[in-house]
Amino acid sequence: MKYRTPFFAALGLGLGIISTAIHASEFDQYLQQKQIINSKYKIKKKAELNELLAVLSAEDSKTLPLQIDQNTVIEQLKLTADKTELKGLIITPDFAQFEQDKGTKEVTSLIRKNLLNNCAIFYEHQYQLQNPYKVSLELSSTTQTYDVEITQKDCKGK
Repeated sequence: MKYRTPFFAALGLGLGIISTAIHASEFDQYLQQKQIINSKYKIKKKAELNELLAVLSAEDSKTLPLQIDQNTVIEQLKLTADKTELKGLIITPDFAQFEQDKGTKEVTSLIRKNLLNNCAIFYEHQYQLQNPYKVSLELSSTTQTYDVEITQKDCKGK
């Protein structure tokens, strides 16, 4: 139980590291200039956006695996026009005890809550907010795999 706060706080801070370095307004403006999105940030050319995001994913992947805190390593990052996919490992040696104490459902709920508390990190671009978009996080511990997904609708008003 004593690991709950540090683990999830560090996870939230650490995930900010892997967000793209381009500021939302600059990236959205670039996409508008290339006519990939319209003035209301709706995607017009999904294939071109996916192509661009594949390049960004490949660049970001050069820094992976990335240990974002003493508890978590992100191994894969994939960006597409409608989704950010993250895959990682929970490496805390005594996390199994935390899992046993809390249970899979509670740990999943805590991970989801942490993602929701960090919506600004995952939804930093207007095209992500104005189109159907989700963030998918898969974290594996020594005993469990946690699949958590949030959408832009979950983050509205956060």
